[in-house]
Amino acid sequence: MYSLLIVDDEEIILNGIKDAVSSSALPLKSVRTASSAKSALKMLMKDPCDIIVSDIRMPDMDGLEMAEHAKRIWPETRIIFLTGYQDFEYVRKALRLNSDDYLLKPVSDEKLTEVIGNVISKLDSLWMERFDLRYRKAAETEKTSINPGKAVYFLFIAYEADQARMSGSELHKSLCGMLERLFGHYCSALLFEKGENNTVVWLQPVIEEEYWDKVCLKTLEELQSFFLEHLDIRMSIGLSQKAKSEDSEQLTRKMKEKCLGKDNFGCLFILDAEEEKENSSENYAVKAVQIYIRNNPEKDLSLGALSDRFRINPSYLSRVFHQETGIPLSEFIVRIRLVLAKKLLAETDMKIYEIAQKTGFETPGYFTKVFNKAERISPRNFRLNVSKDKAEK
Repeated sequence: MYSLLIVDDEEIILNGIKDAVSSSALPLKSVRTASSAKSALKMLMKDPCDIIVSDIRMPDMDGLEMAEHAKRIWPETRIIFLTGYQDFEYVRKALRLNSDDYLLKPVSDEKLTEVIGNVISKLDSLWMERFDLRYRKAAETEKTSINPGKAVYFLFIAYEADQARMSGSELHKSLCGMLERLFGHYCSALLFEKGENNTVVWLQPVIEEEYWDKVCLKTLEELQSFFLEHLDIRMSIGLSQKAKSEDSEQLTRKMKEKCLGKDNFGCLFILDAEEEKENSSENYAVKAVQIYIRNNPEKDLSLGALSDRFRINPSYLSRVFHQETGIPLSEFIVRIRLVLAKKLLAETDMKIYEIAQKTGFETPGYFTKVFNKAERISPRNFRLNVSKDKAEK
């Protein structure tokens, strides 16, 4: 699943594009919007994204300049330019930035989603290539010596090894190879240490400090999701703040305690100097649960069922979901089911009991009760009102 950012200073176009991609079948975990290039860059500094669809001519900063900055924050970002100006100079600059496409306004929803879909296909191929397990055999335990005079970052990765699928030693080798490939061009030095079902990594980055955390966390999120989706292996990952070499033992111990906490396994966090807290915007497990609920509202979405499916401690899932989304898990499930229910009531002739079943409610009576409470109207009257509104237009 990928993240998309739409940038345009025209609100009508911005909302139109968002509606088009949000209602499509594209595998997008988030769709954000920004009404200016500068506000887009602020958003990207907090949370990099995979694909940017951007206008070129904007008042504060043009899309081409914004794209250059965006590539510095997250080099893997794919760019699609959308503009009403058919100008060869813009095309030339867009191509120089390795943009994935250049579309002229107005563009149909079908064409736009087709182009985004093509970019996603490219990302799928690149994603698999980046994490190709063949690279595990090429990994060495040490790339080069750490310079004790320079700042270092520590990475602690704990994992559940399945001996039938991949032993702890094989997992360590896989991680070493992947991390060397993923971070090799960002770091002057990497050093790996093997523990019992964990790997500790020393990193000395060469990129600007303001970009390092974002690049690092984005890469680690993809690493974490790869092992979970393709190998069914959960990982807890902790990243330290900038530190000195002599701090390694203390920081590694703190990250280990956090990663191996019984309610924390599967998290991804930065060990903050002032407080140890999970990085909420990067918790892959919560995102995966949200996506599953949206795609399967009719299935058993009880806390126990979700915990079993995603192999997450129930109390941890309930707590961290509420922390990261701002609403309880049970309320999120009801909201998703009601959105689908209203769509089916408005757009189909399905019976009330069929809609109740389709949206995961235990009985038609319970569905009517929940719908009434949330919408202040019964499902039947909601449908009648929609039909009346359509007839009057």
